Amino acid sequence: MSWYGAHSFLNEYIRKNHCKKILEIGVFNGDNAVAMVKVAIKDSLPEEVEYYGFDFFDNNLFQQIELKLGKTGCKFKLFKGDTVDSLPRAVKTLPKMDLIFIDGGKSYREASSDWACSWTLMHDQTAVFIHNYEFLGVRRMVENISKEEYQVEIIHPPHDSDSALIKKILVLVKEKKHLTK
Repeated sequence: MSWYGAHSFLNEYIRKNHCKKILEIGVFNGDNAVAMVKVAIKDSLPEEVEYYGFDFFDNNLFQQIELKLGKTGCKFKLFKGDTVDSLPRAVKTLPKMDLIFIDGGKSYREASSDWACSWTLMHDQTAVFIHNYEFLGVRRMVENISKEEYQVEIIHPPHDSDSALIKKILVLVKEKKHLTK
């Protein structure tokens, strides 16, 4: 199994839910980014699909990924640096996402920082996939996510690492709106 191999569970989710705005934390070589975008543009015009990617990127890799994504015709923006620093600055300007894939740092500090920024970019239907659940820092962060606000499901995709799927619990949102009327 390749640690950074194609994450077919993401592509299937994108296809079924017609995701157009995708955020990936931990882009690596860009192959997963391109795969997700290609699935998204099967149901949409390429220029309607937006991809945002965060990683350390060396200059050569950054340019290679820009070329790969440019060939898809999607709108995209890559953010270079440690997400503990770059992601909090960027979320202020990013739109709400349909799908967020967190595959960045594995320490509790890094995973918590990535999640703290990601939940601010969620709308009611956003899915957040957190890869590498078996890492202690990632697992601890996932276990600390509010089960009153979020549905947390651990998935075990074949030929891939365990991941957490996080979605907002909409019943609470509806109840709160009802109580305030």
